[in-house]
Amino acid sequence: MSFFKKLFGGKSFADHVAEADDLFEDERWADARQAYERALDAGGDASEEQRERCDARMRACLDELAKAMIEEADRLLDAGDVDLAEAELRNAMELADDAAIAKQARRRLETLEKQDALRQAEGPEELSDDDRWAVLAGTWEDAQIDEYDDYGDAFRDALLALHDQEVEAGEALEAILEEADEPVYLWLEVSRARALAEDFEGAEEALRAFLDALDEDEGGQMRLGAYVTLAALRERADDEEGALAELGEAMERYPENPGPFLAMGQYLLGKGHAGEAVEVLEAGADLLDPDRPDWRFLEELGLAYVAADEPGKAGEVLDQVIAFFVSLRRPDRPLDLPVRAAVARAELFEAAGRLEKAADLYRTLSGGSDVESHLHYHREAARLLLELELDDEARRMLTRALALAEGDEEASAAIEAQLAELE
Repeated sequence: MSFFKKLFGGKSFADHVAEADDLFEDERWADARQAYERALDAGGDASEEQRERCDARMRACLDELAKAMIEEADRLLDAGDVDLAEAELRNAMELADDAAIAKQARRRLETLEKQDALRQAEGPEELSDDDRWAVLAGTWEDAQIDEYDDYGDAFRDALLALHDQEVEAGEALEAILEEADEPVYLWLEVSRARALAEDFEGAEEALRAFLDALDEDEGGQMRLGAYVTLAALRERADDEEGALAELGEAMERYPENPGPFLAMGQYLLGKGHAGEAVEVLEAGADLLDPDRPDWRFLEELGLAYVAADEPGKAGEVLDQVIAFFVSLRRPDRPLDLPVRAAVARAELFEAAGRLEKAADLYRTLSGGSDVESHLHYHREAARLLLELELDDEARRMLTRALALAEGDEEASAAIEAQLAELE
């Protein structure tokens, strides 16, 4: 580099490419794309081959950014934020260079409204079979959709019946299986039908047939889900070693995917192995997108820290989960927090003597989607507010709790006694 370039900060094509390659390896896709653009702008004596490499990597960055947007849309949809999810999917469609990725975003977008309507429904809504089919199809792999389309109306009717928990659907699916030419994803539905009929050995056989039928690069999330389900079936058969082997196989097959680590961590935590769960989940956390980490993974890690008696780490991780939902809050919607994370954080706050923080979380939960526990959350908030001698706020929560306790004589009497003491 010349003296003047050093003095004024100029960079050569090679310098920009080296910077871009480092960013690309670190999976900082947006920064890498910009760095490759700067390299092309500073091109100078770059060869055509070098320029083509930069262009290819820029397009790869766009695809990775589009994938991240699709994942973020799924998280936003789970959180109930339809508008932001729709925006992410539209951006992914426009950004993706790979037609398959753009198609994936488009399919998500096409079913988004139906999924949201189902999720936000205040009561059971009668959806048409077409709407129900569209909701199901929104979760499938492209190859899965293509295969299912070949099976015709009989399969469609059987699958809708299966999702209505009708055991008889299994007979129709078994009949279709007998006639099918090289079935792959059909084995998944047969496995579900057999499990519904409590034929758990048959369900496991069908899942293994599904895995055997897949090519090495096929299956996506469905393959991963099959390993998790096999682990559950092995656990049901009191085969803990077998369950761990299935989850271990998923971790080996998807070493860069945090999903298997989450499944293994949940399993270990459920078995009471908190320390081992923390170890696995910490390893998986390193695979999360640093800018958009999966809140479900962080929630499980936080709960594992609680079980392992590491309250400092637990609070730090659970705060990230809560902060994510606070960031999604809209003025026209109440704040709705994930119950397990919020309750665990409230208990940690109370144990640390931060009663007001704990009360705030219970107050938030008292207006959230966990309607069946609203009475409990009101009473917990009131209990903490009374300890803080915030009598007016406690009275408000107890008054609301009394309305919710109608029909529960024991709870009503206890709440009335608390209110009488505040007179």
